[in-house]
Amino acid sequence: MMFSPTYVPIFRLRQEEKKVLVSFNFQNEIYPYIEIFKHRERKLTISKRNRSKMEKTFDQEYLPTLERIKSEKIFLDLPVHLKSSRKMTPEVLNFLRGVIEKREERTKYIILLQKLSDKIIPVISTYSQLTAEQNSIISQSNDLRSIYKTLSFRTSSTTFYNDMEQIKKVIEPQDYLFVDLEEYCLSNEDDLYSIEFMLNEIENFKQCHVVYINSPIARSTTNSGLDHGKRLAHADNSLMDIVWGYGGKSFSDYVGIKKDVVESGGAISPGYIMYDAVENSFYGFKGRYKKIEDFEDIIVPAVMNSIPVERMRNTDAEYLSRDNVGWRMLEDIVSGVEKPKSQSKFKRISMEHYLYCIRKKIQDGYFLL
Repeated sequence: MMFSPTYVPIFRLRQEEKKVLVSFNFQNEIYPYIEIFKHRERKLTISKRNRSKMEKTFDQEYLPTLERIKSEKIFLDLPVHLKSSRKMTPEVLNFLRGVIEKREERTKYIILLQKLSDKIIPVISTYSQLTAEQNSIISQSNDLRSIYKTLSFRTSSTTFYNDMEQIKKVIEPQDYLFVDLEEYCLSNEDDLYSIEFMLNEIENFKQCHVVYINSPIARSTTNSGLDHGKRLAHADNSLMDIVWGYGGKSFSDYVGIKKDVVESGGAISPGYIMYDAVENSFYGFKGRYKKIEDFEDIIVPAVMNSIPVERMRNTDAEYLSRDNVGWRMLEDIVSGVEKPKSQSKFKRISMEHYLYCIRKKIQDGYFLL
């Protein structure tokens, strides 16, 4: 029996995100969405002499990870919408330019993963802005449909009308349509006006399951810019409450963190964003610039005595149980079991806590219409 997901968390396959992916039990109502943006998960450190023997093909690299994910289905994207940047590492840029930006090559790489064709749902996006190719969505659907019986299609405001014209010709009832709202917010009148043309179209779209994607935490958000212990004023997570009124069947976001632009570098700037599951909002905590010890000395104590933690403790929903891996890691830092001096670890804590809270909401019937 195939279930329909309530929530679709989007992961970009970095080290800490992989830890969440392969350990979390997504169960039936959460389907993860994975974006692959380089040839291999981790850079090889072997000698040139042994490199030819040790290098893995794309499918050898990623199939073991995808197999380990505890979910009935996973959406798989080689993200056409990911824009190249000089701040990206050579391995990311090479994959973007050599594979993702070439439609036929990208399709070949997706087909390499066909061993998991019953589990993987490929994501198709237009190439109109990259190569000006006409009907690129239809071409991808034709190439992939014989191998992957379920497909998904991703569109956004910039190419919406042209995308939908093609999607309607090839989409089937078992497929999925992702409507990317980017940082537009359904509860903001100005934003709503900007995307109203999409919403009107989607409200009348009945051909398949519709998923709305939103990025509630703006990409401009920085750890140093957080207001310590305070609510993120411009982070609006209301999509999960109102998506159903706009023809959506599921909501999707970036798992309690801001959308990763896959750029490298940057100095340590201690910070942590925590989801308040009761208020459906986010709170920020920060230390001093380059002071890695502030995770332990300032951030964790502030979190444990914070307003959102007090609120989540005083509810029957049990958001802060030891089954919540993110919360457990925070408790273990306090007790000395877990080491705190890692900026990427706190990204994982944010994601684990958010995922657990959303799954708890699903289990408690929060999203029942």
